[in-house]
Amino acid sequence: MDQNDKSNYMDEITMKLLTNKTNYAKYLLKTDTSKYEEQQQFIQDCSTFKELILDMTQKMCDNDEVEYGSDVTHMFDNYARTLIRYLEVKQRSDELQQVYKKDDEDVMFPESINLDNTKSNFDDTKSKLQYSSTLNHFITNKK
Repeated sequence: MDQNDKSNYMDEITMKLLTNKTNYAKYLLKTDTSKYEEQQQFIQDCSTFKELILDMTQKMCDNDEVEYGSDVTHMFDNYARTLIRYLEVKQRSDELQQVYKKDDEDVMFPESINLDNTKSNFDDTKSKLQYSSTLNHFITNKK
């Protein structure tokens, strides 16, 4: 792989990772029409075979005794294991978010606060402020 190929590869990876699908498709259309056409064909094929793909996937998930070939079985196993890991991590993340959310609520609104006592302290402070709202206590009287 020469320097120009490495540069093109890095540009493509960067664009793929930093843009959304629509912008990446526009980038491909301008820079590599064959890859763009290949990507568009893949999208069309997914749409065309969607029902059959979902049916095959359902049967494989249900452990039906179906054989689609070793390559399909192997790729499905990898796909399913990847999804399972993703869902387990997501579930754990959601659980931790709930724990942290509850902890944050406890810190912001601890159950140990006595609201009547807090109201009383607030009223005392408020009354003190009413009497000291003038600047007279800063001025010394000369007598």
